[in-house]
Amino acid sequence: MRRLQSCTAPMPAGACRRGMSSFELLVAFSLLVGAMASTVPLYVRHQRLLAESRRERVAMEELANQAERIVAGGEAALDRLEPSETAMRRLPGVVLAYEREPSLLGERVVLMLTWDDVGRREHPLKLAVWLAEDMADQPTSPEEVRP
Repeated sequence: MRRLQSCTAPMPAGACRRGMSSFELLVAFSLLVGAMASTVPLYVRHQRLLAESRRERVAMEELANQAERIVAGGEAALDRLEPSETAMRRLPGVVLAYEREPSLLGERVVLMLTWDDVGRREHPLKLAVWLAEDMADQPTSPEEVRP
């Protein structure tokens, strides 16, 4: 039976290997750089998407709050329509506008919110609200009366 010699005993050159060669280090470093080069752009894009979704969530909350104010306040709320402090702080260049048009359900008010973001000026975020006409002026039919 042959005994294995330890690396401390004198041996011919190259018979005992300690550590890594330069070529192995170069290959490992190349693989690491390749992996980082492919994941860093994904990480940057992910951070941009998170920031964009946060801004869109703030914009939707702003539109919903403005819609509640309009329904509760009516015409007076439309005259005082302006973005809140939170929207102005979190949405750069925010602009709040509205359009009014008659509909069968009452007057339709479409709120539009834009801010400085790629494509957002051309495609504003919109939310529609219907202001009911004064129901006291309209006679009720017998079918609508309930005991």
